[in-house]
Amino acid sequence: EGAPCTGFDPKMERARRSNRVARINGKRKPYHYDSDRKKNRHGLLIDLNRWEMSSLKRYRAHFKLETRPNIPKRELIEVVARHFEKMPKMRDPEVISQFLFATRKYLEGTSDSNEME
Repeated sequence: EGAPCTGFDPKMERARRSNRVARINGKRKPYHYDSDRKKNRHGLLIDLNRWEMSSLKRYRAHFKLETRPNIPKRELIEVVARHFEKMPKMRDPEVISQFLFATRKYLEGTSDSNEME
């Protein structure tokens, strides 16, 4: 009968190896998930249609969005999407550096208070 299935595929391994070498040599562009992901018709990377109605209502309540009572899900998605688009855009490197700076300042402050005791 056939050869036992070992889970090793030489063709796949060769493809993985060539992709790795191409990345190392700079011939293949790095993967940027933001540019590769598809945006929905609101221009958002998030699919609000997948949200539960209760989540949409909590979003509406948290941000105090004006809507009529008993609004259908489709209309509530439109309201939330418009609000979400107006939110300030965050840049990952900026947020990470601010977080690290705040953490360092916090840790410096706690080490000073420990020394005083």
